[in-house]
Parts: sequence; structure tokens; C-alpha cells
Amino acid sequence: MEWKNLETQSDIDELMQSLDNFHDSCIKDLKYTSGTYVDEDFSMIMNTDPVVNLFIQRQSEFMTTIEFCLEGVNQFHINNILDSTLEIFEASFFEKDGNFYWYSSDDIEDETATSFICKKIKWRELS
Repeated sequence: MEWKNLETQSDIDELMQSLDNFHDSCIKDLKYTSGTYVDEDFSMIMNTDPVVNLFIQRQSEFMTTIEFCLEGVNQFHINNILDSTLEIFEASFFEKDGNFYWYSSDDIEDETATSFICKKIKWRELS
């Protein structure tokens, strides 16, 4: 499938509606690329534009697996408390001051939520 950019709150609202606010979803996988590396002279090349690819699965025949590509990631918080459920019942997702905020809970103050803040985001359906 082709990548779709999220640019406005309206884009986010449309996606959230089609995904039922991520109800009965889970984070299946993620890949973090810092952009920082060691070159052939063993110099550390610093990059300040990390990218995260986040894979979400849903208990639905419609858009079962979705991949998000997050660019300009300012924050990515993973919470994996094993004595609580990792199922997403309802997520929060919004744009504010040029950043995109996503929380695996409808309560953005929930300290058990996985969350991210990024500058750019795009998504595609994988299945």
C-alpha cells in the first residue's frame, strides 16, 4: 500500500474514526533508527533526526495491520508493565504546535501508556 501523510487534525480525526480510536489494538513491533553512526575513520557522525517505524495490529478484518513512520521523533516512551494489559482500548492522537502526539490511552496523563511525539508522520495499511 501507498504511504499517506498525516498533516492536519482533520487527517488524524479521519484516521482515528476509521480505526475506531485504535480499540482492540496492540503494538506488534517497532524499529528505531537513530541516524547516528560510526564512519570509516571511526568518527561518530551525529544525527538528530531519528525515525521510528511502528506496527499496530487490530482485532478487525478491516485494516488489520498498520505501519506508522514517525520522523523527527522528540520522544518515544514504551511502557511494558507485564502485570497489566498491553491491549489498546482507546488511544489519543492529536497535532499541537507543529508536533504530533499519540498515547496508547485516552488519558494522556496515564503513566502506563506508550506514547510518542514527532514532527512528521505517515501511515500505510499492510493487511
